[in-house]
Order: sequence, then structure tokens, then C-alpha cells
Amino acid sequence: HTDKVSVVAFFKDGRRAVTGSWDYTLRICDIHKGVVVGGPLVGHNNKVFSVAVSPDDRRIASGGKDSTIIIWDVESKQMLFGPLAKHTKWVSSVCFSPDGKRLASGSYDSTVIIWDAETGAVLSTLHGHLGGVSSVAFNPDGLKLACGSLRSIRIWRTDNAELVFKINGHENWVLSVVWSPDGQQLVSASYDKTVKFWDSLNGYQIGQPCLSHTSNINSLAISSDGSFIATASDDRTVQHWSTKSHQQI
Repeated sequence: HTDKVSVVAFFKDGRRAVTGSWDYTLRICDIHKGVVVGGPLVGHNNKVFSVAVSPDDRRIASGGKDSTIIIWDVESKQMLFGPLAKHTKWVSSVCFSPDGKRLASGSYDSTVIIWDAETGAVLSTLHGHLGGVSSVAFNPDGLKLACGSLRSIRIWRTDNAELVFKINGHENWVLSVVWSPDGQQLVSASYDKTVKFWDSLNGYQIGQPCLSHTSNINSLAISSDGSFIATASDDRTVQHWSTKSHQQI
């Protein structure tokens, strides 16, 4: 890349990763060999802010400051179809459903769009997010979608676009939301320097928040077995936390 790398996502095979950059392109890297695989994926006309890999590792979705989403074929490194251009402000987050048939995108136009990932058709548009949407995440069975925005998280049903509940749980932007592998918990990280755990059935907070970061938390990931989370912050640290005790590891 010729400018900042803003986002990275692993393939399910654990051997490759895709990066998105302020240079408007994506790159696929072989993690084990430490090399870039082939040429750049060129199609955005502004900074790339979000990438996701489909469950079968055959497609990549990307979104960015040009307000569009592009779905790419991994093998050919070509767009499957033209850029998806329904958002009116930059796209902050993209996420494939567990079956790979749908794609959710969150934007600072305050909407979330659920797309047919195979045709590019709009399936539903979710309105009402305060200030914009900074993160989207399907739950493990694909029937719910969590959306982080300014100070709040909304949980939607994906089959009929109904709001299940809203969590007013943070004092600043919710930059990242993830589900536990069993779907019972939702974890959120915020610019308010906290990580919080929620019961996904009712939205009630579980236990104590994680409070040791001293600046904005930008990213959150959960282990495949759901036993711990990792957080990355503007305080220049990456921290690991137990999802059961909420203690730092």
C-alpha cells in the first residue's frame, strides 16, 4: 500500500488476510509467506474503511469514504458487479451473514442496509441510528444484527427488519460490537474507553465493564472459543480480557 492501512480481515483458512487502505485499494496477503498475493483490488475512488471475507473465503466485501460497497471475487480479484451505491455517507462497517447469502453495511448516513450478497439487491434498510452507524455484526445464526452507533447499540431481526431492543450503554461512539460464538452475549467497545458485556436476549448488562484503557477503543475481537476478547486502543496497547471474569489476562 502507498498510504495508511485502515482495516484488516482474516480468511477462514487462517493463511490469508485482506487489507484495506487510504490508497483506495485492497490487498490480499499470504500470512505464512509474508507476501502480497497478486495485484491490488482497484475499484473504490476514496479511502477504504471496512472489509469482510465471506464464510466460504470466495468473496470479499469492502466499504469506504466513497459511500459505496464493492463485493469482490477472490480468485479473479474482480468486482462481482458494480459498486453498491445506496448509502449517502461513508461506509464504516460491512459484515457477511453466517451463510454468506447476505451482507450488512453500516454508514454515517445513520442507516444499515442488508443486501443480497449474490445479486446486490437491497433486502431491507434499517433506520433510526443516532448520529451514524459505526459497526455491524450478525449473530451466529444470522437471525439478528447488532449495530453500534453514538452511545447506543440496536439489535434488529434480519427477517422482518424489526427492532428487538436498544441498549443505551455507552457515553460515546460504539466502534465495535461482537457476538459470543454461542450467541448468548454481545460485547461492545467504545470511544468512552470501556468494554461492556450484554445479555443478547434482553440487553441487560452482564458483570463489570473493562476499564483499563486510557483512550479510545477502536477495535474488538473475540476468540473462536469465546473465552477471551482482544481490544486495540489509541493508548497504543492491545489488551486481552476473559469473557467470564472480565479480568485482564
